[in-house]
Amino acid sequence: MKNHRIFFRNLGLLFLGFSLLFVVSLGIGYFGEKSRFVECPFCKERFQSEPKGTWIWIYPGLVGCGKKCPLALESLRQFQERFPEIQSSFYFLVTDPNETEEAIQSYLSYYQKSLKIRALHPKTEEIGFYRKLGAYLPIHPTLKKRDEHGTQFFLIPPNRDVFYLIPKLGEREWMEIKKEIESKSIH
Repeated sequence: MKNHRIFFRNLGLLFLGFSLLFVVSLGIGYFGEKSRFVECPFCKERFQSEPKGTWIWIYPGLVGCGKKCPLALESLRQFQERFPEIQSSFYFLVTDPNETEEAIQSYLSYYQKSLKIRALHPKTEEIGFYRKLGAYLPIHPTLKKRDEHGTQFFLIPPNRDVFYLIPKLGEREWMEIKKEIESKSIH
């Protein structure tokens, strides 16, 4: 009888553990797809020349990328087209510090026909911050050749206090961002 009680108690604890693990994994899945934010220690100074009320979009990419970057830049263009009333500035974070200005401008010139996007070169003290956020800055040339870099978008609100980290930018995310922007515009 005593062994049965121990067995059922252990079975109950095991069930509770699995239930808790399931709930936690659901929560991570739900919130993992939502945007999150981190404080930005340098944004006020770095983007002080941007007009007041401007939302700043940053996409970290590789010059010459033919896979992820074109899709991401097209998403930014579509956002701009869909919501022209939202004052936005767009930046392509150059993730390879060895890129030449000529190569950067040549790569961006195609996209600049439909999206006013500028190159953003991280300052030395910013590189660690961007890496921590998932912006891949290639260290090894083989990784660069394979177009391996992050695909996260960064959005900086007009107060320049935080970075919103946005894993993808599609219809659902557009609407969430628009709501967030409208809620910040009221204040």
